[in-house]
Amino acid sequence: MEKHHIDNNMPSEGTLHNQLQIEWQDHFQTRAQSWKTLQVEIGLILGLVGADLKFNNIWITSVLGILVLFLSLSGFLVTLAHWRVQIRIFKDINAIEKALGLLNPKFLSQGHVPATFKWNDIINPKCSYVPIYILRLHIAVTLFIIIYIIAKFGKL
Repeated sequence: MEKHHIDNNMPSEGTLHNQLQIEWQDHFQTRAQSWKTLQVEIGLILGLVGADLKFNNIWITSVLGILVLFLSLSGFLVTLAHWRVQIRIFKDINAIEKALGLLNPKFLSQGHVPATFKWNDIINPKCSYVPIYILRLHIAVTLFIIIYIIAKFGKL
């Protein structure tokens, strides 16, 4: 196999390999953080429903509901921020792979950079990026809590 030539103004091949590994770790860490926000939301929903069933107190339910709504909004914003980070990460990965001669049909398919976020992607069933899926789940959590609290107030 022919060794790819890196010019003297570029970092060494070893440095590029290390940076590539860091970029991929950053990608996986970013994705894990996005999923973690959903896990915390689901845990709080379970706590809210449990507390509601145990105490049957509209104020406790409302406070926990507001907490879940705040967390859901925060998770939504975190996911949007991570989307921008992912675009940067994949641009860096593609640049490093190109410098290493890996973006070659003999080795790898052409690199892919996630598309820029568009609000209508959320309702577009053909859009299946993982961050869109996570955003849809944050919206579902938000709608569930709103409906749950409205239903709870309706029983007063």
